[in-house]
Amino acid sequence: MVGNHDNETSKFLVSIIIPAYNVGKYIEKCLLSVLDQSYTNIEVIVVDDGSTDKTGQLIDCVSQQDSRVRVIHKKNAGVSAARNSGIEISTGDYLVFVDGDDYIAQDYVEYMLSIIENTGSEFCLSKCCYTKSGEKQTESEYIKKLQSEDATALLISPDVIVGCWNKIFKRSLIVNNNLWFSTNLFYGEGLTFITTVSQISKFVGVGNRKVYYYRRNNEASATTKFDINKLYNGEKALVNIRKQVILNSSKVKTMQDLHLCLFYLGAIVKIKKYDLEKKHQKDYKRWSSYLRRNTFRLMTKREISLYRKMMLLGGCVSPWIMMKLDTYRRHQISEKSVE
Repeated sequence: MVGNHDNETSKFLVSIIIPAYNVGKYIEKCLLSVLDQSYTNIEVIVVDDGSTDKTGQLIDCVSQQDSRVRVIHKKNAGVSAARNSGIEISTGDYLVFVDGDDYIAQDYVEYMLSIIENTGSEFCLSKCCYTKSGEKQTESEYIKKLQSEDATALLISPDVIVGCWNKIFKRSLIVNNNLWFSTNLFYGEGLTFITTVSQISKFVGVGNRKVYYYRRNNEASATTKFDINKLYNGEKALVNIRKQVILNSSKVKTMQDLHLCLFYLGAIVKIKKYDLEKKHQKDYKRWSSYLRRNTFRLMTKREISLYRKMMLLGGCVSPWIMMKLDTYRRHQISEKSVE
């Protein structure tokens, strides 16, 4: 049965690293879900990244009740630095990252280890996660073993929500290759990290059971608040990924082109939503021009879905309509988000 682990995998210590910044509203639920894992051989490293709310006190309170919890209190330096601090002091065979405003299913670690066991991979992930309240489990489960090229293309594609969570990494793979989260990025740092790992991995294990609850109604989250610097940072991350690509693959390049076009579409939609075209006129024109130049070329790519092609065409023809549709979509996402 998918998800069961045997005596061989149960000997592994799994380090669960949780960066936490002003998530006092959510951190207790997050920590309780982590400590309630069916797989108990875990250490939990919570990095309080200079929170100014009650996050630090709540973490300390939980840590006093369970010896598996280790806490780092540090000055605010961003999520990348927080995750790096967790990696540095971790002692596990495997690493897992959970965001402080999310939570995980009871069989999260058990399931991730089962993908490792079934594929022999050092880097594994689940393609799916819970994003909606009352959402049902995946009906037909599978576990696949992908070549690094296919896995990298999958991670860059829109089929997987960007992030280092919902994944498991062999610690020695990360440490021996001196891989760290970029502290120069505060948006796009997760995609940069996971695509680097996937490219140096011989194989990547992929499952599709939903074991991670991804909250999408946290207005303080880096992915929900508008900030033009996020767009610049995200663009920088995508450009760097392209420049530093290890695999010379047409599949990877196509997904990079698609991801950048979708990113620019999202950027011009956000700018239009907040009526900032004049203030950011140069960037708006540059991103719109890139989208128009590349959309028609991507129309010929079989690996890109009709839905994504229509999105890109919509952005070229009427950014205003796409803005209205995006506003409605985001309202629905927030209203139906997991709690």
